Amino acid sequence: MIIAVYNIKGGVGKTTTSVNLTYAAAKNSKVLLWDLDIQGASSYFFNKNPKKRKIYKKPVEKIIKNTKYSNIDIIPADTSLQRYKNSIKAILQDIKSLYDIIIIDAPAVLSPLTKDIVKYSDIVIVPVLPNILSLRTYNQLVKENLNKNIKLFVNAFERKPAHREIIKCILKLPKSQYLKTYIPKDERIERMAVDKMSVVEKYPKDKISRVYEKLLKEII
Repeated sequence: MIIAVYNIKGGVGKTTTSVNLTYAAAKNSKVLLWDLDIQGASSYFFNKNPKKRKIYKKPVEKIIKNTKYSNIDIIPADTSLQRYKNSIKAILQDIKSLYDIIIIDAPAVLSPLTKDIVKYSDIVIVPVLPNILSLRTYNQLVKENLNKNIKLFVNAFERKPAHREIIKCILKLPKSQYLKTYIPKDERIERMAVDKMSVVEKYPKDKISRVYEKLLKEII
């Protein structure tokens, strides 16, 4: 299964979602995390620095890197992605049979590259912050008509009136457009980059870890 984590808007939690879902999925599946953001935030968690890897000119076995986790491999960030040559479909076809789940951390831009990511993924999950401006970017993506299986979910939710109002707005959408699980605002998620560790790994029995596992179950 190919899961793209994507939003046109930055700062909505794509990387924290991608990394935590990767760890959650790896408990029972062979997982590939593909960091397609040239900033390399997901790669950072696996000690892989962004560099010119020229992945579109190399065979699959040359671009996939092992991690210290037996069930997790990664394609690290590639700073030459601006030279995108319409190769996403071919690469995904080559690697799909090697993994149970492929999670793509996509960059916050609407480009030929991200359009192909959306088009060739089995599902696109769109993290949105609980505000109207964040919801607007989801609607903009849906209007592109690139994939029929695009679902939003709320990230950094707090139990306060303004956020509850956004939830009410979302619940008015067709059920096929949103995930019921939402991620709470939590300092431990915000500290992930400092700890260089996902909350799913660091707090395996905590509620914050279980909510990502619940989100994954809803996705797959």
